[in-house]
Amino acid sequence: MSKKKKEKKKMTANEVVEEKGIEEVNDEDNKVDLSEELKKAKEEIAKLKEEVARLKDAYIRKVADFDNLKKRTQKEKEDAIKYGNANLLLSILDVVDNFERAVAVEPENSDFHSFYEGVKLIEKHLKDILVAAGVEEVNPIGQPFDPFYHEAMMKEIRDDVPDGTVTEVYQKGYKYKDRLLRAAKVKVAINPKDQVRKESKENSENEESEA
Repeated sequence: MSKKKKEKKKMTANEVVEEKGIEEVNDEDNKVDLSEELKKAKEEIAKLKEEVARLKDAYIRKVADFDNLKKRTQKEKEDAIKYGNANLLLSILDVVDNFERAVAVEPENSDFHSFYEGVKLIEKHLKDILVAAGVEEVNPIGQPFDPFYHEAMMKEIRDDVPDGTVTEVYQKGYKYKDRLLRAAKVKVAINPKDQVRKESKENSENEESEA
């Protein structure tokens, strides 16, 4: 082997040693970098765990608050249904008190007129309470009979009022706001002249439609 080739091999070996040393240094740097990254990653994970725990606790509290609100709302709704008439009944108790005072008076110590006037005041008080509560009286005297609001108890032949007119009210009806609470019991007029005219008109209309 020539001297030049030996030097070439020797230089190649040195180069290998130098390159190996560089690689070892690079590996150490990489280890340091990875260690730092791992440390940062662990710190980030720890922060994320704390955030998750915080959000989970907040969520549990919100669910509990919502559940309590739901229960409280349901209880208030049940109480409103159960005790909804409490104010109305409280007002009626005032009327009961007045009745008790009226009947507590000894007959020999009072006159009928005073007693009558006292009862009238109590009646007005009670009606005012009902009106304030949304109760409206249905007194259809002199009005056309309406089967939705009136209940016919009797009929009478009358020629001085239109056919189907309410001529007498046996029992007043009542509406609560926009709903019928009790139908009025009434007497209804039957006018023979009006019925004849009505039948004649209907017959004429039938003949015209058939022609």
